Amino acid sequence: MKALVFDGSLKVKEVSKPKPVNNEVLIRVLYASICNTDLEIIKGYMGFKGILGHEFVGEVVSKSSRLYGKKVVGEINCPCGNCYLCNTGRESHCPRRTVLGIHNHAGVFAEYIVLPEKNLHEIPVALPMESAVFAEPLAAAIEIFEQLHIRPSRNVFIFGAGKLGLLVSLVFRLHGCVAITYDIMESKVKTARSMGIDARLLSTLTSQDKAEICIDCTGNPAGINLALSHLYPKGKLVLKTTVAHSDKIDLNQIVINEFEIIGSRCGLFEPALNLLSQGFVDPQPMIAKTFDFDKILDAFDFASKPDTLKVLIRQ
Repeated sequence: MKALVFDGSLKVKEVSKPKPVNNEVLIRVLYASICNTDLEIIKGYMGFKGILGHEFVGEVVSKSSRLYGKKVVGEINCPCGNCYLCNTGRESHCPRRTVLGIHNHAGVFAEYIVLPEKNLHEIPVALPMESAVFAEPLAAAIEIFEQLHIRPSRNVFIFGAGKLGLLVSLVFRLHGCVAITYDIMESKVKTARSMGIDARLLSTLTSQDKAEICIDCTGNPAGINLALSHLYPKGKLVLKTTVAHSDKIDLNQIVINEFEIIGSRCGLFEPALNLLSQGFVDPQPMIAKTFDFDKILDAFDFASKPDTLKVLIRQ
């Protein structure tokens, strides 16, 4: 089968079709999408080499599976299931886990993938695949509300109107929060506003403007310091950015201001699919372009442009 392989550079190669083992099933990839994490991996993040990609919609082709013939999305963490963290409900932090297209597990920029059957979620029949492919990043946005009790009366600044920042903004809007999303690019601010988000250029933010909660979705090493500079004392900072090369931060200000900092990563798929299927979150305006798989190298070039939002890959 053909796959996009990163081994220091991106190449389309012929590789062997994966074979399911233990409780895995074989899945034919129908749609995939390029995430900022994929772009950071090719800059050195996680030191990953292999088939990239972790956001997908596919069809289960293993006849022995209860999901045979169904269209599915999949959770990206594959834990051991036996260690202390797995046994205490922290499977996504299992030290022996593999992570789809990120750590020791071949990703979705290929014709076929394998995942444990328990990782899979059937998508509603009426949900377009082009929307369902957003389930993984939308789940990551929802995770913030799993981690924090956020009162709607607390004002929120979301930094970054990119792929994840827009989804985070939509989820905060659903919770009735007074949230403002900032970005340096006018085109992204315009797209956010078209989606009903209160979005503004970062240049309009003054040093006196503060929020009780700041969310860093910039995808930029400087994002954490930017967010900290606009946080009230005893405020909460949620970090969504992962980058190949991180920035230095002044730990003294965290102690002095008693900031609470929360790292936030993967989330629950069922709420994400519910929001998508019921139309409460419509990610379609975020789709910049869809490429056929044979143009995937062009897709990565396009996705690497600063003003590009979501790029889909169609098999």
